[in-house]
This record gives sequence, structure tokens and C-alpha cells, in this order.
Amino acid sequence: MNNRQGSLTELEGAILSEIHHRGASTAFKVRKAFQESMSLEWRGSAGAVYPAIRRLTDRGVIDAAETGSGRGTVLLSLTPQGVAIMEDWICDAERAASVGLDPFRLRSGMWDRLPPVRKAEALAALRRTVEAEIAALRQYVVSLDAIERPRIELAINLQLSRLDWLDGQSTS
Repeated sequence: MNNRQGSLTELEGAILSEIHHRGASTAFKVRKAFQESMSLEWRGSAGAVYPAIRRLTDRGVIDAAETGSGRGTVLLSLTPQGVAIMEDWICDAERAASVGLDPFRLRSGMWDRLPPVRKAEALAALRRTVEAEIAALRQYVVSLDAIERPRIELAINLQLSRLDWLDGQSTS
């Protein structure tokens, strides 16, 4: 990877991709996109969006242009350097393939340590939650554009693999 100005955090990369995908955007719209995310981890990042946008603007990666509307609205767009660093982030195969934060995986080894009744209850609740998540994602994916659709399709596949793993737990 050609590292133009230090690597981006996943949050910073996601912010750049959101701005780039939507075209000129405002910090409020970027924050709102995070708040509306189907992922709890991204939704929790909404309070970190504004400081990250400021850092990226200070680094010359984001251009913040006042609209002159009198409301203080600032349109965000990527500078040429911003596009290049975002593309480096997109193409960073090692980080893209990382298993990263996965709350399911983090807990998976500990479910066997629970008392049998508690484990059965936890796995049954988990199955219901995963099934509900799949249903919600399948309903949501039909409304998405070509940039957003693969992200949600991958989330559906992840949840389906979790159901497969849960199926194996009921036989062990």
C-alpha cells in the first residue's frame, strides 16, 4: 500500500467513503449515516464522526467549503489527496481481510462455559436475534444503491454463517 499520509482508521476510511459515495455532503449527513447504520458498532461511532472529520480536514484529506447560505452550512468533499488515501485504504488487502471486531466471535468460546440451562437459553435467544437480523437486513437491502447493497449482502452472509455455527452447537 502506498501510504500517503499515514493510514486511516476504519472510522476515517468509512467517513471518506461516505463523503465520496454521496458527493458533497455535510458533517451532519455523514453523522446521520452512521447513526442509521444497521451495525451497532458503527452506530456507536456517531459521536466520533465530527472530531474525525476535523482531523481529516486538518490533514488536507477533506475540503470543507462554506455554502454562503448564512446558515453556516459546510459542504464536505474529498481533495485529490483524500481520494488517493481513500483508495489506498480500500485496497489495503491485509486490513480488509482482517477478522476485526466481531462480538459474536469474541463471545463464542465462552458459551460452552455457561451452565447447560443458561447456555441453551443464550443460544436460543441468539438464534432468534440472528434470524430477526437476517429478516431486517433482507428487507433493507432491496432499497439500497449499488454501493451500499454489497455491504448489506455481506452482513446477511455473515449472519447466515452464524446460524450454521449455531446449528453445529445444538449437536455438540
